[in-house]
Amino acid sequence: MTKVTYVGVLDPVRRFEELRPYVKLLKAMQRQCRPFGRDYHAIAIALEGLQTTAFHFTRRPHFYGDQP
Repeated sequence: MTKVTYVGVLDPVRRFEELRPYVKLLKAMQRQCRPFGRDYHAIAIALEGLQTTAFHFTRRPHFYGDQP
């Protein structure tokens, strides 16, 4: 039997920063949808999932929030 050791995400901030262009594209798609319509909410699920996951690993709230 092989013992597997979970080491986790080694550099979570860098890894989630790499996803920033994906988040930007999702937000652009969402702006093209009818506000609060089905498509808008479907994209919101993906965005909220990314935000929640980033918070879990980095403990930085609003990781993908607008930056100057």
